Amino acid sequence: MFIIIYMTRNSKSTILISGHTTIVLETLGALIKAARIERNMSQADLGTRVGVSRYTISVLEKGNPNVAIGTVFEAATVVGLPLIGDEPRFLTKLSQSIANLVRVSKKVELDNDF
Repeated sequence: MFIIIYMTRNSKSTILISGHTTIVLETLGALIKAARIERNMSQADLGTRVGVSRYTISVLEKGNPNVAIGTVFEAATVVGLPLIGDEPRFLTKLSQSIANLVRVSKKVELDNDF
């Protein structure tokens, strides 16, 4: 179990990150790093392309869970690392399936009258 403490201006929050999630984050970070190096990109180059600092890329590659998921996904995309599926048709079909699931779940009414 990995514990993260968030510090903001007004408060402090703590979240727990499971061992599995930690391994996934570290693996994804390592894959992004390997793909970046394979493309002869520096951390600063990737940071510029993604719109973040070199430091953010450094902690992303170490699997730090504080990096925004959108930043991680954009870095993966920039270095050519496929996420979920490469093919646009697959992503379109997946999005439609998810939309259908959401529509179905909204129709369910709960009867709380005991």
